[in-house]
Amino acid sequence: MDVSSTRGELAHLLVALKERSGLSYSDLGRKSHISSSTLHRYCSGVTVPPDYRTIAAIATACEATDQDLADLLRRWHVANGQVAVETPVCSVETAAPASGSGRRRPRSLAAAAAVLVAIVIPSSMAFNDADPSTPVPAAAPADAGIRYDFAPRRILAPRMPKAVPGGSGKPDHEVVALGSVELEMSTTQTAYVVSVMRASSATYRSLFENEVRCRWPGGEQNFVTGQNILQEGASSEREKEEVQLTTRFLLHPGVATTVACTAYVRAAALREDLDARFRLDSGRIEVADTSVDNMTTGVPAQRAVPRGLLRVGPDPSVMVREPQLPPFTFAPGFTHLSVVADTQYQACHPQEDNHCDTPTPTASTATFTLYVTQWKGNEVCHKNRATGELREMSYAVHHHHVPLHLPHFTIRADCDPRFSAYVLVKWIDGMGGGVQGAVEGLTDSRGSTSTHNASTSHIFMVPYKG
Repeated sequence: MDVSSTRGELAHLLVALKERSGLSYSDLGRKSHISSSTLHRYCSGVTVPPDYRTIAAIATACEATDQDLADLLRRWHVANGQVAVETPVCSVETAAPASGSGRRRPRSLAAAAAVLVAIVIPSSMAFNDADPSTPVPAAAPADAGIRYDFAPRRILAPRMPKAVPGGSGKPDHEVVALGSVELEMSTTQTAYVVSVMRASSATYRSLFENEVRCRWPGGEQNFVTGQNILQEGASSEREKEEVQLTTRFLLHPGVATTVACTAYVRAAALREDLDARFRLDSGRIEVADTSVDNMTTGVPAQRAVPRGLLRVGPDPSVMVREPQLPPFTFAPGFTHLSVVADTQYQACHPQEDNHCDTPTPTASTATFTLYVTQWKGNEVCHKNRATGELREMSYAVHHHHVPLHLPHFTIRADCDPRFSAYVLVKWIDGMGGGVQGAVEGLTDSRGSTSTHNASTSHIFMVPYKG
């Protein structure tokens, strides 16, 4: 089997598996934790999945048979430039899919191997309660420099510094580096970076943040998402006792260089008289796509909300349109857009007569809707929106992460390849709030005097064909 023909065969098998499962690209993306635009590239043969782990994730999401998985892995070996090997098959036991009857079913050795590669961690899932400065053995990278899985561990959330006159009032953040990926990039190259973290079992209400810092000689690009995680078993919002945060963005250094992206968990207890802890259950950082097409200006279609807090209701500012991408142009020939918008919303907007220390009422309700527009000249030619979300956001959680995704915006040939997008955040009821912009002065490590800035609420587009 030659590489080019096998690449097409692999794509055909992936398409057949997806169609047989009845899953849409967005559904498959959610189940496999792979962006729908990247799945499009795999299924069209534009790119090849970088590792066993990706194949296993897609196959598991589609409930593949033993033979399906063996065929996928055999063709992947050749398409990825590796030596083709025959995959021995024997019966082993793995857990049945969550949607099944709960019984365990036999799987092939190939399937078991693929799944095991995806979840390898040290010490049989043992949690590490050592000092955070002590290096923690992490799960093996899925592919050198492309993906790194985090080992479960306990995270310290330091107590808030006592308020003193003239003090900074800033929380004492624990900052733990979990893992890094590296990528050699050209001057025009744009990559799609994703970090996912899941946490639970907080001993007290704590700030939990997922930050990614991408650095190269002479430059850096940083993004952070965050949300308070509530004390286990002691809150009225049990669903907020387990939190998943996804930090995702387009990376574009604009120079030929090697970029190192490191994922950090940041934590702080929201109490002055005790430290807290929570458990980092799992997570990963990966370069999900190494070749994202840019705008005609040569840079990615991405924009972050500038520094500040944009007030949302009550009067006079009931709504804001942020984050937003002003009109721009892609090269002709693309058929669809995948549009991502991640908003950080803060319940309670601090003002001169309201310091958010005794909030009444105790929640802010707002809607979040992603709108995408294609233009023809100065006229709207085509418009679509992601399903709007109505959220009641408590002050106890305070910082709320609101992710939106429109995976299949169809580009019309009778319109210009010119687009814009925004998130409409509309206050509905309760206390006011705000859309958070870039954060300044984040400490590089706990107690460090060196600081950096990071983007929070932002929006980006990925064009694709097919």
